[in-house]
Amino acid sequence: MATTLTYTDAYLTGYIDQSVEDRARVDVDDLGTFPTDWRDKLTVLRAYIITCLDKQAQPEDLFTAKLKSYRAEFDRQLAGARNAQAEVADTAPGLISIPILRG
Repeated sequence: MATTLTYTDAYLTGYIDQSVEDRARVDVDDLGTFPTDWRDKLTVLRAYIITCLDKQAQPEDLFTAKLKSYRAEFDRQLAGARNAQAEVADTAPGLISIPILRG
């Protein structure tokens, strides 16, 4: 089944299918609500992490090296996504209060 997001890691892309992407999206959604572009970035990174965890065979293989790199990148991007979400929340209109008067 084809994925809906774009994956740029040529080595890992062949291992990622819709089920991995779905798992990654659920993991990201469990972390919070983010703007769409940030959600997609985090989902791609999480899919890479899931793939590396699933395919890792030895402590020093290529998947282990990629896993370390993508975990660090995920943490960095997650901080950016949380900042972006906070900015959206700060600019969202607040509650509007309308007094109701009895006559």
